[in-house]
Amino acid sequence: MPPARRCSSPSPPAHVRVHLLPPRGSPASPATTNNSRRHRSPAADTGSMPSSAETNGATCQQGDISHGAQYTREELGFKKLPEDIVHYIHSHLHVQDAARAACVSRVFLCSWRCYSDLMLSVRALGLAEKKYEEKETSLIDKVDKILKNHYSNGVKVKTLSLDLSDCKNINASYLDMWLEISVKSGTTELDLILHPIMDENYYSFPCSVLSDKAAASSIQTLFLASCVFQSTSTLGCLKRLKSLNLSMVHITEEGLGHFLSKCSALERLVVYGCSGIICLRIPWTLQQLKILHITTCKVIQMIVIDAPNLCTLYFDGGPLVEISVRNSSQLKDVSMWSDYLSAPGMLAYARARLPSITPNVESLTLRSYKENVDTPMLSSKLIHLKNLEIGVLGSSVEAFSPSYDVFSLVSFLDACPVLESFILWVEQDALRYNPAVVGNDEKYTSRKPECRHNSLRQVTIKGFCLAKSLVELTIHILESAPCLERLMLDTTRGCHRSSRFRALRGSGQCLPMTMTALAEAHKAVEFAGRYIAGRVPKGVEFQVIEPCSGCHTGDP
Repeated sequence: MPPARRCSSPSPPAHVRVHLLPPRGSPASPATTNNSRRHRSPAADTGSMPSSAETNGATCQQGDISHGAQYTREELGFKKLPEDIVHYIHSHLHVQDAARAACVSRVFLCSWRCYSDLMLSVRALGLAEKKYEEKETSLIDKVDKILKNHYSNGVKVKTLSLDLSDCKNINASYLDMWLEISVKSGTTELDLILHPIMDENYYSFPCSVLSDKAAASSIQTLFLASCVFQSTSTLGCLKRLKSLNLSMVHITEEGLGHFLSKCSALERLVVYGCSGIICLRIPWTLQQLKILHITTCKVIQMIVIDAPNLCTLYFDGGPLVEISVRNSSQLKDVSMWSDYLSAPGMLAYARARLPSITPNVESLTLRSYKENVDTPMLSSKLIHLKNLEIGVLGSSVEAFSPSYDVFSLVSFLDACPVLESFILWVEQDALRYNPAVVGNDEKYTSRKPECRHNSLRQVTIKGFCLAKSLVELTIHILESAPCLERLMLDTTRGCHRSSRFRALRGSGQCLPMTMTALAEAHKAVEFAGRYIAGRVPKGVEFQVIEPCSGCHTGDP
């Protein structure tokens, strides 16, 4: 994202290559670390605007940095590049690297004076290895210098991300001052992330920052974490705000309602761990709202949704709540996870209520702890549901008994006449096979299907094991889905490198498995070949994912 000016060209010329030399005494630039929340790198800074003295001092590194910098500029021909191209290149550097570049190049020094994307955190500022007390002091000092220098030089801050989660003792006056001098007309993104447990009272976010009409009307993304938000009548109209994320923010129902009344263009709302909200109301005025995430709000008892164009609803954690959707025609993607500590019943609740709450849902994801799947056989159906994913989550402390009947999930399949894809996730310790039935072929017989799943084409079972009801469910699907194209049984519970978790390990490596899990996986592979493979119709792709001999060696 360019700092102050937008590049007239979508990308720099193909022949341009950038080689930057760091100033004297500065360490090599750290490897880029992606921020998982925004999918771009956090920024760092030297703490102040590079001065002419700094620039001159940087020319003496290793005795002849001046010649190297001059050669680099001549090779790139920066002086001949259009100003917008220089801004484009500069804007893709960390703030720390951008400041270093300004120390070795006058062209970048001019560009630095309008560098407007500031993403400041302990990691980005290179303070992660310091002791806690020194880390906190250094972070406050650097952020203070950066923002004051930008303000004194008249630089408009377009993106301000302050990750101060490592500071427990920061003075509220600093925060007030930083926000006041930085958030102006032209600021499009504001993130304020504070320590979740402050030594004193939670910081009260000043609504005066958003009271200025010019500043309020330019903000498009707002992320607040671990603070108090007391909405007042002075709050400006956030007419361009598209994304609002409130994480562990102390806000009342009335305060949130007043806040949302100012956000007519809102497209995405995330409410995470917010106290003080018993009834969450999403008003009809949010005509543009597409995505609603409600996570770990344990005091919420009711959710009333009246936004007519809501497409995605994600509910995670907390006890089951009463959900009312008055305009559900566009609501087609629903995810619901039950809290491990709350009363069980998510699967039964979803089966009984969702057909009336979200009749047009096309993609449904459910996760449930400690719940014996006893889904009711109801006449109501999810007539538009195409993709269904169910997670049966367990606990090593309180594992399910062998009588846990996964086969009852057939009622979900029967309620989805156009279902095309079904994923069942069985977590370790959620199901345990009964040694008494292992090896007894008569225990793995099919049950006569009452319904045909004519649209079902893709089935994946992650965590396939020797539980009797799970084997019977697999056989039932094979015998009742005439159009089935692919059946995959993953005995590694998602630990194999081909799963979606491979990115956690890097280089395509598998996740580790315990010796117990390895032993059960090898038995599951054997039984899949013995009881399932022979029942797979011709033309159906059948895959059994087994532990990798190169990665899965178990515990040492």
